Amino acid sequence: MTRSARSGPTEPTIRQAVPAQAPMRRHWPALAALCAGFFLLLVDSTIISVALPALMKDLGAGEQAGIWVNSAYLFAYAIPLLVAGRLGDRFGARGIYLLGLGLFTAASLLCALSPTAGILILWRVLQGLGAALMTPQSMTIIRRIFTPPALATALGIWASVGGTAAVSGPLLGGVLVGTWGWQSIFLVNVPIGIAAWIAAWRWVPRSTRLPVSIPLASVLISGAGAFAIVAGIHEGAASPGGVVLGLMPAWLLLCVGAVFVGGVVYAQRGRPDIALLPVVLFRDRRFVMAAAGSAAASFTVGAAMIPVMIYLQEDRGLDPIEAALTLVPMGVVAALAAPFAGRSVNARGSRFTAIVGSVSLTVSMAASAVLVLAESNQWTLSGAFVLYGFANSFIWAPLSVAALTGIPDRLMGAAAGAYNAVKQAGGVLGSAATAALLAAASEGTALAVLAVSTALCVMAAAMLGPAVGSSEPGHPGRKGHDVLESNSGSFLGYATGPVVHGEGRGKKLGFPTANIDVDPATRLPGDGVYAGRLTILQPADPDDARPSPESLAALVSIGPNATFNATTRTIEAYILDFDEDIYGCRAEISVEWFIRPQITFETVDDLIAQMNQDEVRGREYFQCKRDEVTDE
Repeated sequence: MTRSARSGPTEPTIRQAVPAQAPMRRHWPALAALCAGFFLLLVDSTIISVALPALMKDLGAGEQAGIWVNSAYLFAYAIPLLVAGRLGDRFGARGIYLLGLGLFTAASLLCALSPTAGILILWRVLQGLGAALMTPQSMTIIRRIFTPPALATALGIWASVGGTAAVSGPLLGGVLVGTWGWQSIFLVNVPIGIAAWIAAWRWVPRSTRLPVSIPLASVLISGAGAFAIVAGIHEGAASPGGVVLGLMPAWLLLCVGAVFVGGVVYAQRGRPDIALLPVVLFRDRRFVMAAAGSAAASFTVGAAMIPVMIYLQEDRGLDPIEAALTLVPMGVVAALAAPFAGRSVNARGSRFTAIVGSVSLTVSMAASAVLVLAESNQWTLSGAFVLYGFANSFIWAPLSVAALTGIPDRLMGAAAGAYNAVKQAGGVLGSAATAALLAAASEGTALAVLAVSTALCVMAAAMLGPAVGSSEPGHPGRKGHDVLESNSGSFLGYATGPVVHGEGRGKKLGFPTANIDVDPATRLPGDGVYAGRLTILQPADPDDARPSPESLAALVSIGPNATFNATTRTIEAYILDFDEDIYGCRAEISVEWFIRPQITFETVDDLIAQMNQDEVRGREYFQCKRDEVTDE
């Protein structure tokens, strides 16, 4: 292996290949700006439940119109998510995010000024559309501007803010409606939305536009399919045998929607560059399980406050403010636990953290059901919901991290859109199912059903993969996924052996690598790409008088290269800034920091682009280690 064979892009080209290289000082303010917008849109999906009685009375609206004030937002939010992710790829995630936040803020003002329920429903649709444009861009931007281990912390904070927002909606709604009327739940969005827009414009770095085409036909067909699925879920849960929107039975509408969306996915199966829902995403078990877990959690979290607020206000006789104050401890715990969720993901892994969160959610919902059925007082119920607040902080962070960390950059928008679409579908189904349950049973029964449904979230969390440091039957050592969030600088393993000739693919791609024929007694982590070091222990020529062994910074690839249909597990080192031939030398490879799991790329260009990103992230890691030594 010689460094002179390096024919890859120069440093400026590498920097262009990774649009996320904004100055570090801008990253955290950018995250704060994204969190502010995300908090607004998620609060709006739950805050309306408290305001509906006052809103319906003031506007003279019937029960059906009141339901659609809430449903219109959910529909407009859920349906465009698949397309919204790709729009961010095509036109830049930052620009689409700012557009969505602007629409959401303007629509909030219009909602507050609405003279009739019909006009209010119209502006709620615009609000939902703005929210749909924002959500996948937030995840995409965070994934691109942060690198491990900060990525887990950033996604953890973002996801935990979302969980806090979901549980804070009824709390804030009760205070606002009781003090200033229903209009205040929309007016409060305006100054916060403007401030969040300015902060995002100032701090969020500009996004590189990817060469992604978005066929209009696929957008229209998938949009119609998504509408049919959401409408079938929403209306069918309330009336399974009834006709939905005067069109067809709920089950048939669901089938038609599934055929439409499935047809688009099948037609685009060989074109991941234009696919709204690339098939390759379903080959990643962690993405699939994370999406399934988020849908199951959203099924419960999106609906739990409805029976609780009904119980507190109608059965216990509390006014909106008193009912909201009952949930203050829950909101406080959710906010305080949020930073610890990201730390847990870093220290213990996504699987462990997700299990803690999902089990806590199950226990809190079961306890709440028992207390409501026993007609306990509000403060006893408040104690059970303290655990609910903790669960919301610990469940969303690991699922978001697990869903996106193994996704190639050019599929990031599609993955974020798909993840959020599945999550939102779970929320729509949960709200509709809860409404149907409340029409036929008590609030306690509805909470009990929601508690049972959280078992699906626990199962999905358990299937994310083993935790850091554990081993899984059938796999050599720890999987790369499992050490994703491990602390930088920790020693993950080492191997020794002679440097041998490989297939030569790395050299042809501009990344010549040293292949190590490892000794049987090795201690290495599982498959993945890592930052590490290569030390030449013994030269190929015994007469070669070398100085004492030098530790060379390198990127270490462990596992078969599935992009080229390879099945042999290899250990390869791409040594940074090195131009000597070391074939035949005996070397030791030490592995320090996980960069990403092994990924099967659709094209060689995708592989090269990812390797460019790997190199930049590896160099950042080694620079941080040098800075630490200098500081000492």
